[in-house]
Amino acid sequence: MTGQINTTPSWAKDLADIYRSGVATLFVLHGSIFDLVPVRRGDSVEFLTLKDYVADALFPQRSAVIFYDPSSGLTFRSEKARDDFHRVQKAAATVLGKVSYDYALPRDAYGAVRAIEQYLRTRVHSGETGGVAVVIDYAQTLCPPGEFAHMSAQEMSTFVTILKWANDPTFLRADITICLIAENLADIHPSLVGNPFVQKVRIELPERAERLEFIGRAFEKRALENASEFPADILAERTAGLSRVNIRQLILHAIRNDEQITASYLAAKKKELIERECYGLLEFIEPKFGLDVVSGHNAAKQWLREDSRLLKEGHLAAAPMGYLICGPVGTGKSFLVTCAAGEIGIPLVRMKNFRSKWVGATEGNLEKILGTLRSLGPVGVVVDEADAALGNRQAGGDSGVSSRVFGMIAEQMGNTAYRGQILWFLLTARPDYLPIDLKRQGRAEVHIPLFYPETPGEMADMIKVMARKNEAPVEDPDNIKIPPDKRLSGSDIEGIVVRANRRRLLENKPSIKAEYLNDEIGKFPSRAEDAEIRLQTLAAIFECTHEQFLPERYRAMSRSAIISEILTLKHELGE
Repeated sequence: MTGQINTTPSWAKDLADIYRSGVATLFVLHGSIFDLVPVRRGDSVEFLTLKDYVADALFPQRSAVIFYDPSSGLTFRSEKARDDFHRVQKAAATVLGKVSYDYALPRDAYGAVRAIEQYLRTRVHSGETGGVAVVIDYAQTLCPPGEFAHMSAQEMSTFVTILKWANDPTFLRADITICLIAENLADIHPSLVGNPFVQKVRIELPERAERLEFIGRAFEKRALENASEFPADILAERTAGLSRVNIRQLILHAIRNDEQITASYLAAKKKELIERECYGLLEFIEPKFGLDVVSGHNAAKQWLREDSRLLKEGHLAAAPMGYLICGPVGTGKSFLVTCAAGEIGIPLVRMKNFRSKWVGATEGNLEKILGTLRSLGPVGVVVDEADAALGNRQAGGDSGVSSRVFGMIAEQMGNTAYRGQILWFLLTARPDYLPIDLKRQGRAEVHIPLFYPETPGEMADMIKVMARKNEAPVEDPDNIKIPPDKRLSGSDIEGIVVRANRRRLLENKPSIKAEYLNDEIGKFPSRAEDAEIRLQTLAAIFECTHEQFLPERYRAMSRSAIISEILTLKHELGE
């Protein structure tokens, strides 16, 4: 029931191994820092905050453990440690000729770090044994990213003092360890994070076995059985991507409000918690349909169905790392991906605009998103307008933010450990603007071009699909008439259906008459042969990785002819 784990968390083991090797004094703990951490003592398990875990489980034998954050100021694990700290500060005040000593410890970062520095140096020079651990929470407020020229003298002094701690070999010999805690590495100055003497330890969200243990230990069995229609092991499976704190909140909410944890309750709460945890930068998409409702694009649907089967059967090694879905505007790229996720049966999230005007915030937002995605798997990730959203290596004018963002995403997309776990869907009408680094094999491997319907019959079929999507029944669909020279995109057709449905509602008719649709079709201008649309079509043809995705009339086009026409159209459009 409890799924007991006999080892310490993997991140704690990594930290302990590095500490025992004697190569580091300063550690940066980042990731899921607000979660609870299990401490096992025999058969019992207690769940502590990270700060308490570091003090009580990682450094239980240290003679002093000092805590600091800008809100609480300096605090100590024991009165003995606090008294010893005061002893050192009082002696230093006497040496400086001060008549009296103020027992009120500094709360500001500059004063607190100076006091800690004085205490540590005194212990080092006096040869006192027992070791000291310093835990600094919200470390991003002491070492924020930014230009050195913009730092005040006190901010620079604080930063340099902490950096010196990392490089001081006497601290290693004196058994002094400093732990900085921050949610995102990007929130800390890169000179500190990139220092070779600073060790970075990422705390991941709990895995399935850890979630199962927490559920079994934190809740009374009968209360859980009364509140959930799922047994504990299924509940642990379905809470992937949640921290222990969030799992506790989800279950307690059901128990206290006498609600039942059903599939719909779990999906809604999980969506709410994860979106809130990621500051609204991830949006869950709920597929309403499968690929059956997608009109046309038969080769694309067949490929996606085959991949769906492989994923369901557990053949992750044969699954692509991601897809590039391209084609002119209005071809239904988003709709196809949403329906594909419904077919596969995996959660689908959309990456919203994670960029910020504040220094380091963009990278921090992305770091948070990627960490959540790694714990959610299997999950589909939709990036709309991927050519604009993801940046490139050469992006300039923003202090390197775009290039760093590009590097973070490229690294994650190319990490084959997540093949079949994170499925990327890059959507764009201009794949030629997307860096080749993201389009290569091993990242967005399958390039699926989408095109406008080719024949009046295909357009009529799409009208029926759009009517179904918009819950607008068509009275006589066989009487829909589309002129042979008419070229309409999927979005054009949806707009026609919406306007015809508007007329139906205004006239209080039970269904859309074909004449309503025919009127709207006649009034709608065809833009399918515009130069810009033609350029988007050619770019999609050029990117296609499998001939079967192309309509027959495009298969005979040579790549040199495509490139030549693309260059001509770009010149015509002033690109």
